[in-house]
Amino acid sequence: MSRIARSATLLAWISLSLLPLSVIATRWNLLHFRYGLLMYLLAALLGLVVIIVAGLFTRRQQNDASKKALSRASLLSLPAIALFAFSVFSAGDAPMIHNVTTAPDNPPQFMAAQKQRGSGANPLAYTPELAEIQREAYPELQTLTSELSGKEAHQIAFAVAKNLGWDVYYNDPKQGQIEAVATTRWFGFKDDIVIRINASSDPTQIDLRSVSRVGQGDMGANARRIQTFIEHFQEIE
Repeated sequence: MSRIARSATLLAWISLSLLPLSVIATRWNLLHFRYGLLMYLLAALLGLVVIIVAGLFTRRQQNDASKKALSRASLLSLPAIALFAFSVFSAGDAPMIHNVTTAPDNPPQFMAAQKQRGSGANPLAYTPELAEIQREAYPELQTLTSELSGKEAHQIAFAVAKNLGWDVYYNDPKQGQIEAVATTRWFGFKDDIVIRINASSDPTQIDLRSVSRVGQGDMGANARRIQTFIEHFQEIE
């Protein structure tokens, strides 16, 4: 086997190994989350290098063993590239924000989230500058209205939150407020959500806010989470 085939194979295995390592290191707080994401990015970059090398040198190899090794290395590199590409595609043109709400002019306020988030988490403040960015990026996020009573809307909102796998840590039916945390499937990032049910309005108004605990941007995750909640609520209503 040629030297270039051996090198490509080694890089491919490193790329493949970095995927689970990045998840384990981030999800279980073995490393700062930024290092975990760098490992994830490195896995994709190494995979891309292997693909390029294989494309340039496979036909130039003098023996079948080297050609097959480069082909196998290409296959081993695909998972890292595919997952990274999927992440980028899912994010689309999402802005670098991590605090999203259906009510930019009057966002729901958290009651219990600060104790859950810890001292090193992102701040919970929602600024006018943030509201302007959000309106441009997510104009579809609007207050959810319902003909249900406040009590009925609260019950459905609680059920939807649980069905979506959110961990509810604050529930006050009298005040019409629910707070929960959602954990992302891959890296285990935690985002806090508040649901505000305004029974005094006619019709009943339901507003949400979702805020990431870490990271400057969320790749659109908070907006998608709110939209998913709205869709599920409307299906049950």
